Amino acid sequence: MRSMTIFFSLWLFLPLASALAQTTPLPADSAFAFFASKTPSGGLELRWEIADGYYLYRDRIAAQTVDGRDLPMTTPAGEPKDDPYFGRMEVYHRSAEASAEPAVLADLGDAPALTVSYQGCQDDGICYRPQTKTLDLAALSAQGTTPGKAEDALNRLVQGDSVWKRSSVPAAGDAASVAAVDGADTSGPQAGTPAAKTISNLPQATAATPGFTIDRSDRGLVADLLADGGAAWVVAMFFVLGLGLAFTPCVLPMYPILAGQLSRGGERLSAGRGFVVSAIYVGAMAAAFGLLGVAAAWSGQNLQIALQSKAAILFVSAIFVVLALSMFGLFELRLPAVWTNAIARKAPGSRGSLSSSAALGFTSALIVGPCVTAPLAGGLLYIAQTGDVGLGAIALTALGLGQGIPLIIFGTIGSKALPKAGRWMVLVTRAFGFAFLGMAIWMMSRILPPTATLGLWSALLLGAGVFLGALDVLGSEAGVPRRLAKAGGLAAMLYGAILAVGAAAGADDPLRPLASLATAGPAAPSQKPVFRKVRDSADMAALVRAADRPSLVYTTAEWCVTCKVIERNVFGDPTVQAELAGFQLLELDLTEDDPARTELMRELDVVGPPTMLFVDNQAREVPGSRLIGDITASGFLAAARLAEGS
Repeated sequence: MRSMTIFFSLWLFLPLASALAQTTPLPADSAFAFFASKTPSGGLELRWEIADGYYLYRDRIAAQTVDGRDLPMTTPAGEPKDDPYFGRMEVYHRSAEASAEPAVLADLGDAPALTVSYQGCQDDGICYRPQTKTLDLAALSAQGTTPGKAEDALNRLVQGDSVWKRSSVPAAGDAASVAAVDGADTSGPQAGTPAAKTISNLPQATAATPGFTIDRSDRGLVADLLADGGAAWVVAMFFVLGLGLAFTPCVLPMYPILAGQLSRGGERLSAGRGFVVSAIYVGAMAAAFGLLGVAAAWSGQNLQIALQSKAAILFVSAIFVVLALSMFGLFELRLPAVWTNAIARKAPGSRGSLSSSAALGFTSALIVGPCVTAPLAGGLLYIAQTGDVGLGAIALTALGLGQGIPLIIFGTIGSKALPKAGRWMVLVTRAFGFAFLGMAIWMMSRILPPTATLGLWSALLLGAGVFLGALDVLGSEAGVPRRLAKAGGLAAMLYGAILAVGAAAGADDPLRPLASLATAGPAAPSQKPVFRKVRDSADMAALVRAADRPSLVYTTAEWCVTCKVIERNVFGDPTVQAELAGFQLLELDLTEDDPARTELMRELDVVGPPTMLFVDNQAREVPGSRLIGDITASGFLAAARLAEGS
């Protein structure tokens, strides 16, 4: 047992040591500084200053007009390289150049802009995603920019930030990244103090519908930690932040899952065995968080959101139903005999639950608890912007380990608290069968109508009441445990009946199933704030600018647990409701995976729900007012009053 624990600990922390030993990669705009100029004869010259330890791919340099026409360019021969990412390639170190002849530019006609794309990597490090810059050819010609005026070229002709504020790593082929002209703010990460950036999907000189001004002054979480103490400080702080998040609504559902896993063996577990099972559960959960970082670096998106499809939710719900049925004794889940025998030889006393613990932990992190917290949002934004897979993934793994420490303690101590083998253990196993059915209903609530979900909860409680003996006739010889079980069963059946009445009346909140009946009178106004749903960037920009008051943009989803808590406890607060009257209420619903909503998320720098933005009627986000993750009514009021006073 001791050797297994040591091996498991080393397995978790070896990647950490490796990541800390690597040099933190530069932002892409620092690794590959881009310059553009017109030649005296009217041709186009592009140049890159490449930092030491980085290289640019020759065949990844390309240019297109905004309508998709390729621009033929000449590039010098590069150095041959057997690249670990793309095989045999030609690359440039230190500097790179590309040029287009005057006749080629003349063939473009009146094309107003040119999109330049390129891609490079760090030696023995990360590979950046394709970068995109857009040049305003008219402004370039008028300014007569030369490579000697590099700073002016960058500030006036090339917008370092894309529409979605992915200045260093816009998505591959993202043609929405456009040039800013006439004095637009283009300061990048290396410009010093961060500032709000004007976001537009057209050059400002011709923008028919200006975009948003997003405050980015206080969300560089990982970058700030790096500046304060380096990579080790980042990892340590994310671990501590994980501890603080261990009891949030998105983590709490993992406790009954782990408890059910501990009880599956049908025998009492030792503390050591409980530690191993829970540690493997947490290790897999932390690995899933690390995978989020890798996915963010590759795609710029939150993988958890992608996994909230109906198919994924149905699949996980089915897993919980299967686990519940096995708890009820309909069948027994077993590993193949070959695997079981191998585990038994290496770890006597093992009952084959380690692999299922890892699978449950991994699934729980990605699908069961998908809501975004501020540290997770900061980590994902940093990874998506820099492509720093190593540090970002390790930081998020540390966040997962921090969240899992209370789970390990719970598993170690809880295993001792489980009843000894016997009839009580069978009863406990059956009880966890109901718990797994509850998890299946909770998962399905993300895609089912609220009244249908309420009906399922009612059926579960009625069944649990029967199981606890609510309908049994107890004799005078019945002991205290039987009587307590019957009392609990009666309570479960009573509440199940109340839920059934509420579902029939159209209620949608299991904590207030009769609220619709209590407020059914004609004079009773609806207390739930009404948000107007927005579909895309143009829709939101038009609504925000047409309003005579500030707007609250609320990002939510049906599968977001924390969102439901906020809607009940925060938006249900009378003081908050009075405050909401001063805002236009807009809702970005991410329940369905929609390209337009995904693009709007990127434009607003939103990683996932729940996120709230306060913007004025000029589409400018109020600095310091953004809310991410679980909040309180007082926290919301403070942000709202800050927005009103701006």
